[in-house]
Amino acid sequence: MKRIERFWRMQSSDLSYLIGFLMVMAVIPIFLPETLLYILGLTFIFIVFSISWDFLTGLVGEVNLGHTIFIGIGGYVTALLHVPSRFEGTILSPLANIPELPIPLTIFLGGVVAAIFGVAIGLITLRLKGWYFALVTAILPLLFIKATYVFKDLFGGEEGFSVGLGKAIAQDTFGKYIVSLAFMIICFAILYGIKNSKLGLTLIAIREDNTLAEALGINIYLYKVFAMGVSSFFAGLSGALLVHYRITVSPDLFDVPLMLLIILAVVIGGLGSIVGPVIGGFLIYLLKYWVLKVYLVPYIPPAFPLNDDIILYILLIVIAITMPHGIYERLRKLYTAP
Repeated sequence: MKRIERFWRMQSSDLSYLIGFLMVMAVIPIFLPETLLYILGLTFIFIVFSISWDFLTGLVGEVNLGHTIFIGIGGYVTALLHVPSRFEGTILSPLANIPELPIPLTIFLGGVVAAIFGVAIGLITLRLKGWYFALVTAILPLLFIKATYVFKDLFGGEEGFSVGLGKAIAQDTFGKYIVSLAFMIICFAILYGIKNSKLGLTLIAIREDNTLAEALGINIYLYKVFAMGVSSFFAGLSGALLVHYRITVSPDLFDVPLMLLIILAVVIGGLGSIVGPVIGGFLIYLLKYWVLKVYLVPYIPPAFPLNDDIILYILLIVIAITMPHGIYERLRKLYTAP
């Protein structure tokens, strides 16, 4: 009975955090300038990057250092479907004549293609033990970046290409803000629901003890591939939405700095919780692209070799020492303490 009561208190605390967060986000556009509202919209998309990575790494324990592969795949799929003329002169030239598709459909297709790649990569790599899986996935984004340079006519090379103003998810900043907020809420609700279901408990059991889980008859390989597919699907969706948010696609979607920022957000927020990456993603993205760039870095004397990345990594060290399980775990303990 006590365990049930404790579990309910934990879920209630998560719900109260979420409701409070949504109430603030619903009211805050009234008081914010358009520039900051635009950054907040990007923050919500980045949060989905983070929670989708946490679904595989935090819940299952498989450290995927190539998560940006799926973000980039989702982005390029939706972009190419809206600019099919780029297929001309390539082996995919029959796709140059595809009819115009609705934006929600191409975003969904971006997620589907990313999930297909995720499952395919998972089938090949998830049998690797220890850090070999992490090392293999770390190399893959570099290969995809190279492909965008080699096949420049198709992918636009280093600069990428634009999908056009008419393909924006909304025609004004407030509309983009609302769409990205709704997108984050839906993705969070689905992943949080899976995490707290019987399926989620199985994934956590695999993370805690592979050998014991396998002894109980759990096919750990298939469950890991499933988690890889789900993680890559939501990464692809968020990458596709990002393209329609900013109107452009480029190799920066595959970038290592983006991967490092995702890891930073999840670790600071709290691995394996789904809620933690929301907190970490929100704090880290706003710190990097607003607070530090506007209010701190410009005022640092040239004699001090500090930039926003160094400051964020210092923050990571401080939180790792003071809150080794992340901000969310500390908040949850305070809320559920007897």
